[in-house]
Amino acid sequence: MDYSAFTFKGQRPDETVKLVVRRHPIVFFWPLLQATLALTLAIIVFVFFDFGIVFYVVGIIALLFIASVILKANFIFQNSFCLITNQRVINIDQRNFFNRQITETDFAKIQDVTNTTSGMIGTTLNFGQITIQTAGTQNQLVVKWVPDPYQIQQEITKNIRR
Repeated sequence: MDYSAFTFKGQRPDETVKLVVRRHPIVFFWPLLQATLALTLAIIVFVFFDFGIVFYVVGIIALLFIASVILKANFIFQNSFCLITNQRVINIDQRNFFNRQITETDFAKIQDVTNTTSGMIGTTLNFGQITIQTAGTQNQLVVKWVPDPYQIQQEITKNIRR
């Protein structure tokens, strides 16, 4: 995919985006499991309490919970990504609605790039993390939940200037 038209705030004049890496969709597993459990609870309340006031209260609370969990997961997914440009690696990690960490390192400062895929699910679905060892004051830049970490590692390694 061609990312040359992709621009971002703080982009240098001669900098072009080579790759935009979003988190693996597996990050939706736990929020969807929580939503399913809340829906199951609402159905159980319906079976035992019929259409009484308890059903409506629990149903509304369950729907609000389900909506908030799914919206939060989607917000974090849409706003967390890693940019690989021709000059640097920028990791934007949206941790919550009001908590974001942006880390960047120039290719000239990168000493080592490691990809880690662990567990049966990570190996089967091909996701993991990339750890970039740098020479600066911040020793490591870690990009988590990356699809196809080996390919991302190779893209970064290809751009390192020694």
